[in-house]
Amino acid sequence: MTEPPVATRAARTAASEHRRLRELLAQVEDAFERPSPCAGIGPDVVAARLDALRGPLRAHFEEEERGHLFEEIEERSPEQAPLCARLRAEHASILRRLDALGTATPEGRRGPAWGRDVRALLADLAGHEESETELLTRTLDGSIAAVD
Repeated sequence: MTEPPVATRAARTAASEHRRLRELLAQVEDAFERPSPCAGIGPDVVAARLDALRGPLRAHFEEEERGHLFEEIEERSPEQAPLCARLRAEHASILRRLDALGTATPEGRRGPAWGRDVRALLADLAGHEESETELLTRTLDGSIAAVD
Protein backbone atom coordinates (compact mmCIF):
# COMPACT_ATOMS: atom_id res chain seq x y z
CA MET A 1 0.00 0.00 0.00
CA THR A 2 1.41 3.40 -0.91
CA GLU A 3 1.35 6.34 1.42
CA PRO A 4 -1.54 8.77 0.90
CA PRO A 5 -0.44 12.03 -0.76
CA VAL A 6 -1.99 14.11 2.05
CA ALA A 7 0.15 12.41 4.69
CA THR A 8 3.27 12.73 2.56
CA ARG A 9 2.64 16.42 1.92
CA ALA A 10 1.87 17.12 5.58
CA ALA A 11 4.93 15.16 6.72
CA ARG A 12 7.21 17.00 4.29
CA THR A 13 5.78 20.36 5.38
CA ALA A 14 6.27 19.46 9.04
CA ALA A 15 9.85 18.33 8.39
CA SER A 16 10.61 21.64 6.69
CA GLU A 17 9.04 23.53 9.58
CA HIS A 18 11.16 21.54 12.03
CA ARG A 19 14.30 22.88 10.34
CA ARG A 20 13.05 26.46 10.73
CA LEU A 21 12.07 25.87 14.36
CA ARG A 22 15.55 24.49 15.10
CA GLU A 23 17.00 27.74 13.70
CA LEU A 24 14.75 29.80 15.98
CA LEU A 25 15.66 27.61 18.98
CA ALA A 26 19.35 28.14 18.21
CA GLN A 27 18.80 31.91 18.22
CA VAL A 28 17.23 31.73 21.69
CA GLU A 29 20.06 29.53 22.94
CA ASP A 30 22.66 31.91 21.46
CA ALA A 31 21.30 34.70 23.65
CA PHE A 32 22.20 32.53 26.68
CA GLU A 33 25.48 31.09 25.48
CA ARG A 34 27.69 34.04 24.62
CA PRO A 35 30.37 34.40 27.30
CA SER A 36 30.61 38.19 27.59
CA PRO A 37 27.95 40.85 28.05
CA CYS A 38 27.25 42.62 24.79
CA ALA A 39 24.34 43.77 22.69
CA GLY A 40 22.22 40.90 21.45
CA ILE A 41 22.31 38.81 24.60
CA GLY A 42 20.63 38.72 27.97
CA PRO A 43 17.16 38.05 29.34
CA ASP A 44 15.41 40.76 27.33
CA VAL A 45 16.85 39.40 24.08
CA VAL A 46 15.95 35.85 25.14
CA ALA A 47 12.38 37.06 25.81
CA ALA A 48 12.19 38.75 22.40
CA ARG A 49 13.46 35.61 20.68
CA LEU A 50 10.97 33.46 22.57
CA ASP A 51 8.26 35.82 21.37
CA ALA A 52 9.53 35.45 17.79
CA LEU A 53 9.45 31.66 18.21
CA ARG A 54 5.86 31.56 19.43
CA GLY A 55 4.09 32.45 16.17
CA PRO A 56 5.89 29.93 13.97
CA LEU A 57 5.62 27.28 16.67
CA ARG A 58 1.86 27.77 17.06
CA ALA A 59 1.43 27.72 13.27
CA HIS A 60 3.50 24.53 13.04
CA PHE A 61 1.41 22.76 15.68
CA GLU A 62 -1.83 23.96 14.08
CA GLU A 63 -0.71 22.76 10.65
CA GLU A 64 0.04 19.30 12.02
CA GLU A 65 -3.43 19.18 13.56
CA ARG A 66 -5.21 20.66 10.55
CA GLY A 67 -3.39 18.27 8.20
CA HIS A 68 -4.42 15.27 10.34
CA LEU A 69 -0.81 14.16 10.28
CA PHE A 70 -0.97 12.11 13.47
CA GLU A 71 -4.26 10.48 12.49
CA GLU A 72 -2.71 9.39 9.19
CA ILE A 73 0.27 7.90 11.01
CA GLU A 74 -1.99 6.12 13.51
CA GLU A 75 -4.10 4.69 10.69
CA ARG A 76 -1.03 3.34 8.93
CA SER A 77 0.67 2.16 12.08
CA PRO A 78 -1.58 1.76 15.15
CA GLU A 79 1.37 0.94 17.39
CA GLN A 80 2.47 4.58 16.98
CA ALA A 81 -0.78 5.84 18.59
CA PRO A 82 0.71 6.33 22.09
CA LEU A 83 3.59 8.39 20.68
CA CYS A 84 1.19 10.43 18.52
CA ALA A 85 -1.06 11.08 21.52
CA ARG A 86 1.90 12.19 23.63
CA LEU A 87 3.17 14.54 20.91
CA ARG A 88 -0.28 16.08 20.43
CA ALA A 89 -0.63 16.64 24.19
CA GLU A 90 2.79 18.28 24.32
CA HIS A 91 1.69 20.93 21.82
CA ALA A 92 -0.69 22.59 24.29
CA SER A 93 1.73 22.18 27.19
CA ILE A 94 4.65 23.74 25.33
CA LEU A 95 2.56 26.72 24.21
CA ARG A 96 1.24 27.27 27.76
CA ARG A 97 4.77 27.26 29.14
CA LEU A 98 5.95 29.61 26.42
CA ASP A 99 3.08 31.99 27.22
CA ALA A 100 3.93 31.88 30.93
CA LEU A 101 7.56 32.77 30.20
CA GLY A 102 6.38 35.65 28.03
CA THR A 103 4.38 37.21 30.86
CA ALA A 104 7.44 37.63 33.09
CA THR A 105 8.32 41.19 33.97
CA PRO A 106 11.77 42.54 33.06
CA GLU A 107 12.75 42.11 36.71
CA GLY A 108 11.37 38.55 36.78
CA ARG A 109 13.41 37.68 33.69
CA ARG A 110 16.58 38.51 35.60
CA GLY A 111 15.93 35.93 38.30
CA PRO A 112 17.51 32.48 38.12
CA ALA A 113 14.15 30.67 38.00
CA TRP A 114 13.16 32.30 34.69
CA GLY A 115 16.41 31.28 33.03
CA ARG A 116 16.05 27.71 34.31
CA ASP A 117 12.46 27.60 33.05
CA VAL A 118 13.53 28.86 29.62
CA ARG A 119 16.31 26.28 29.39
CA ALA A 120 13.91 23.50 30.47
CA LEU A 121 11.39 24.59 27.82
CA LEU A 122 14.08 24.69 25.14
CA ALA A 123 15.25 21.20 26.08
CA ASP A 124 11.70 19.85 26.09
CA LEU A 125 10.89 21.53 22.78
CA ALA A 126 14.06 20.17 21.20
CA GLY A 127 13.15 16.67 22.44
CA HIS A 128 9.61 17.07 21.14
CA GLU A 129 10.78 18.16 17.70
CA GLU A 130 13.35 15.34 17.62
CA SER A 131 10.63 12.76 18.39
CA GLU A 132 8.37 14.22 15.71
CA THR A 133 11.18 14.35 13.17
CA GLU A 134 12.08 10.71 13.82
CA LEU A 135 8.43 9.69 13.48
CA LEU A 136 8.04 11.71 10.26
CA THR A 137 11.27 10.35 8.82
CA ARG A 138 10.11 6.80 9.39
CA THR A 139 6.77 7.73 7.82
CA LEU A 140 8.39 9.29 4.77
CA ASP A 141 10.87 6.50 4.16
CA GLY A 142 8.23 3.82 4.56
CA SER A 143 9.78 2.09 7.56
CA ILE A 144 6.44 2.35 9.38
CA ALA A 145 4.43 -0.46 7.94
CA ALA A 146 1.16 0.24 6.21
CA VAL A 147 -2.01 -1.20 7.67
CA ASP A 148 -3.98 -3.53 5.40
